Amino acid sequence: MVKLLVKNGFVFDPVNNIEGETKDILIENGKIVEKFTNKNDLKEIDAKGKTVVPSAVDTHTHIASQQVNWARLLGSENKDFQDIWKGLTLENIAKSYISNGYTFILEANVFPSLSKQTIFDLKRLPVLDKAYLLNISNLWTLELEFQRGKVENGAVFLSDLLNKVKGFGFKAYNPFEAEYWNWKKVRNSLTEKGRLFNFTPMDVYENLTKFVESLGLPHSIHAHIEGYESVLSKENLVLILNKIKSLGLKPNTNNSLEIKRSQIFHLAHASAYNSDGDNSELIKFFNENHDFDMDLGFIGFDKLNPLITSDRHLVNNLKSSENAYKLIRSSVESEGDSFITLRKFRKKKGSDCILWANAIDLALNITPWQMQFSVNYPNYANITNVPEIATWLLSNKARENFMNDMDAGFLKDNSLTSNDKILTFNDFVILTRSSPAKSLGIGSIKGNLGLGADGDLNVLNLNLNDVDVLKDVETLKKALKNIEFVIKSGEIIKNQEKFNLSGSGKIFWASGKAEKDDSKLVLTKKKEFYQKYYSIFYDSYDITIDNNILRKIA
Repeated sequence: MVKLLVKNGFVFDPVNNIEGETKDILIENGKIVEKFTNKNDLKEIDAKGKTVVPSAVDTHTHIASQQVNWARLLGSENKDFQDIWKGLTLENIAKSYISNGYTFILEANVFPSLSKQTIFDLKRLPVLDKAYLLNISNLWTLELEFQRGKVENGAVFLSDLLNKVKGFGFKAYNPFEAEYWNWKKVRNSLTEKGRLFNFTPMDVYENLTKFVESLGLPHSIHAHIEGYESVLSKENLVLILNKIKSLGLKPNTNNSLEIKRSQIFHLAHASAYNSDGDNSELIKFFNENHDFDMDLGFIGFDKLNPLITSDRHLVNNLKSSENAYKLIRSSVESEGDSFITLRKFRKKKGSDCILWANAIDLALNITPWQMQFSVNYPNYANITNVPEIATWLLSNKARENFMNDMDAGFLKDNSLTSNDKILTFNDFVILTRSSPAKSLGIGSIKGNLGLGADGDLNVLNLNLNDVDVLKDVETLKKALKNIEFVIKSGEIIKNQEKFNLSGSGKIFWASGKAEKDDSKLVLTKKKEFYQKYYSIFYDSYDITIDNNILRKIA
């Protein structure tokens, strides 16, 4: 049995209301324990004068899909892509995340028929625990459920689908937008019905939310709002949030874990929707409705970013702009579209500066427990930007210094330039660790250092008794840039510059619980639908995988 004692550390563990206390953390057989069964084969790390926090969790990435392969193809001969992203290889992704203290990441957008590629990649992603979300917003199989609000039937089918492909939850993403494009039309309203279906995109957002709560999945519906980075997305966002609020739903999770999610709706990359830079309405809504949460989507201003998206509005806007990079398009039968290209964010471009400021503005004005740190990896930033982003949140001086050479119009008009609010280090731990784990419904085992949790933690060479982060932000940045120890399930996977990438990590999945007497009849009809209208059979979704690599949550 692996036993590890991390002693004398200055511990931050927000889930357990520990904010800077000297404590020992004991890990045995991968779990945090109160005492060891014996002292045999015990390893020790003396963390005196150092800071100990739970390992980080990312709720929104694009790291394991067919689309990532196309991004690799587009960047194969691009020097900036190779220098910054190292080919987006799975090993480099894992090392980048581990270097920044992460032990769990979520792939946020996979079409069901492409899930085998995702499982293939997740199995080969070293060390990290991981999971993925299914994008089911365009499934014709659910036509009647969307049209008639047949929640129980939808829940039966989706539970079975998760079981087949070993997915963790569901993504709502531009519902049936691909069907509009059959007539070369880009949709402008979420409340108009399609030519081929008798329901609206808003009906899809509503019913997907109901399906997830009916199943009691660990994570709520995870929603992308179409037209992001444009004025249209702001209008759509207000409509969707108010519609979901009007449903009066409460979080329902069917698992034995003590710490459960608080939200019924998760908003992806929240920085992307207020292109005018005015976040006041969004901030007000979230502060008044605690059963909604968001990941923030920080912009890093890397020299180059891959863009992996299914949002046709965004792609059309990029086509009409100065973006000079090639674009790969794909359409998956009855499941949706994908677009892959490269792009540059520029500090001299006002609209890019607004996206950058939006994430910070939201982070400073909403309770940290309703937000999760994300960079929409790799679309908005490299995860290696975490240390610098942390300085923007914890030091207004660092923020001001970074803004100095930004677009003049942005500096004149954006309220962030006069905002002197900052977060505490404890807030930062909540944003990057405790809140993401809670949002995913795995807060009892990730993002905390309580008894029974996974033995995942970081040791930072940072003495917060001696360092005033506000005045010495460079010391914080240095400590985050080179985390001394990253520990996963009691195993040291990073020690200074040395990495242990020999393990594979677990794939987390869930199927929830569908309660309907005639579930077999529902599934029979769905199989018949596939046989009649699709070029694949429903049973071809089945994933063959060693159960030892799986971890079922609900």
